[in-house]
Amino acid sequence: TKRFGVSRETISRWCFDMASTNSNHIRSQETREENRRKGEKHIDNFNVNKSTAKVLAALIYWCEGYKYPNCNCVGFANSDVNLIKTFLKLFREGFNPKEGKLRVHLQIHNTHDKNEITLFWSKVLDIPENQFQKPTITKPLLKMKRMDYKGTCTIRYYDMSLYQEVKGTYEAFFKKIVEKGGVG
Repeated sequence: TKRFGVSRETISRWCFDMASTNSNHIRSQETREENRRKGEKHIDNFNVNKSTAKVLAALIYWCEGYKYPNCNCVGFANSDVNLIKTFLKLFREGFNPKEGKLRVHLQIHNTHDKNEITLFWSKVLDIPENQFQKPTITKPLLKMKRMDYKGTCTIRYYDMSLYQEVKGTYEAFFKKIVEKGGVG
């Protein structure tokens, strides 16, 4: 740790996915996989219908969506491709947005190929490129490059009443779970 000037935990995070014959490393990987399998079991019998899709989309939105006091759209931004895909799938299933009203804004680095990244997100989201707004291009702040970083993607849907419905859904969820003790 002195050699690299970082903690043992940092070195462990850097090396967790490297092959090793070290028994501690192997045991740690086995424990990590066992815990992941436990988490997967929660989903085995979980079904999503239209109502569940609305609630899940609203909860994800509560975490990562626009919540400005003067917000006039459903706006969801993240750089995690799977989270964006999950939100959009649930949003489409639960709220039935008009596909032509969906807009996408990308924030990418000047090291990206703008056309390649736009095409990537267009395919992933199943949204035509003509519904993409002009991207914001920035210079990376850190020297370290993230593997498979595809920029930050923002999905926008300009419909004030739908925004209020999403907001009302996660607020009602909060009240039911926290204020009224609705778990169990």
